[in-house]
Amino acid sequence: MATKRSDKTPSDRVTYRELRNTPGRVWERLADDKPLTLVADGVPRALLIPINDGDAAGAYDAYVRGRALLAMRSLQAEARRTGKDKMTLAEINEEIRAARRERDKKAGR
Repeated sequence: MATKRSDKTPSDRVTYRELRNTPGRVWERLADDKPLTLVADGVPRALLIPINDGDAAGAYDAYVRGRALLAMRSLQAEARRTGKDKMTLAEINEEIRAARRERDKKAGR
């Protein structure tokens, strides 16, 4: 039997309604220096991250870098899975040339 979560122990989730109706409580939760997941219709839609020093541009840069690292990790895993991580530099350069030829052909160059 499931138990109801106590309001005294908030999770890492916040609903759009909570953000709209009680923003002060959301700001208090962000003051704990932990991100919150913004949920709409039961689906995670965004992350709310605390920015203690007011440097929104720096926080956004960190987000972009993090996404790039995740993408790189995914590409590396795919290369290991398919064996492409064993390609020689000559094979890699030939793949690049072939892709550029195909691109140029499609562009009518």
